Amino acid sequence: MNHYGFLAARIGLSFVLFWFGAQQLSDPSFWIGFIPLELAAKSPLPLETVVLLNGSGELVLGALLVLGIYTRVVAALSALHLAIIALSLGLSPAGVRDWGLAAAFLSLAFTGPGRFSLDGWFANRKNKNPT
Repeated sequence: MNHYGFLAARIGLSFVLFWFGAQQLSDPSFWIGFIPLELAAKSPLPLETVVLLNGSGELVLGALLVLGIYTRVVAALSALHLAIIALSLGLSPAGVRDWGLAAAFLSLAFTGPGRFSLDGWFANRKNKNPT
């Protein structure tokens, strides 16, 4: 039954990445205000471009996660990304929420993708056909 738990975690966390990625791509000017001032001051790119790159990255991570491709790496990168965001938000409601999401991503990085993933499918296939 725990394979369903891994699947639910991957789908749920992918939804978070898809939603925020799509929102950033659809209205990047709204999200500029969420860029930490230190990063905004040092960025060689226009801030709207930073938001578009971040949103695109979140969509890619979400797609890899929902499919279960490089799940541990994607989950670890997402955990780090959310932890950085949570640090910048501090102990606000959004910051605490993002710490919880970072912990969920970290948990998935430690536990792996589960049976219902392309990672699991490839591992199973490799074990059946040793070279």
